[in-house]
Amino acid sequence: MEYLLTQIVNGLAIGSIYALLSVGYSIIYSILNLINFAHGDLCMVGVFVCAAVLGVTGNVFLAVVAACVIGAVFGLLVEKFAYRPVRKASRAAPFVSAVGVAMVMRGIAQVVWGSSMQSFPQIIPFKMHEIGNVSISGLSVNIFLIAAVIMVVVSLFVQKTRTGLSIRCVSQNVYASDLMGIPVNRVISIVYTIGAAVGVLGMVFYATYYQSIFIAMGFGATVKAFTASLLGGLGNLYGAFVGGIILGLVEALGAGFISSGYRDAIAYGVLILVLIIKPSGIFGTKALDKV
Repeated sequence: MEYLLTQIVNGLAIGSIYALLSVGYSIIYSILNLINFAHGDLCMVGVFVCAAVLGVTGNVFLAVVAACVIGAVFGLLVEKFAYRPVRKASRAAPFVSAVGVAMVMRGIAQVVWGSSMQSFPQIIPFKMHEIGNVSISGLSVNIFLIAAVIMVVVSLFVQKTRTGLSIRCVSQNVYASDLMGIPVNRVISIVYTIGAAVGVLGMVFYATYYQSIFIAMGFGATVKAFTASLLGGLGNLYGAFVGGIILGLVEALGAGFISSGYRDAIAYGVLILVLIIKPSGIFGTKALDKV
């Protein structure tokens, strides 16, 4: 029982990281139906910036803010110069553009920071909490709580603000929103900015949890974010968050009770099972054909 609870706590921490990555991923898909394969590599650049600023200043808050700001700026630039010109092109064009952006970012990061794995400091307070015979990592608890707060803030922003209303309108119909006078390009830029900043924060938590950063972590983050979004329902913020939590729990329990070597296989097996039962994901809804 003690081991089970420990694995659940670890799963919640890992799932919270996936949740933040998938929220940033899903909010972009909800508007443009674009699978942003550059999302993970953009977040990877952000976490390297965080490590660089932290190494120079030693200030954790400044480093995290700088990483999120740089991620947001990169997200804005990528949307403006890589995605906006091909927005009305064939469905293959945005996909190719996203893959190209990912490759460019990975190449730039490799030139600047090298291809070897680097250590990342522990920036979140780490303390073991004893509850009976169970030892719970304070790091895992803190990551989960911070991720939950961020999810609430993003949700309130989308649901309660005027900009959030515009985002919801554009997600329903881009062209109708444009006709109604909503500044569609500005709204989409805001969405990319938010998605990138939240994703970078998730990647910073990932680096803190595993205490390492490397170039290929961007691709891994993209796969996990996409998987969590599919699991919860593409385009649904709550679904993305819940999908990330479920994915983290399945990985942790699978690694703890079966084998760490089959962790990904078990997680993707659960994804396949969910999609067979409910192809739109747990919180997804069936798309209506417009006539």
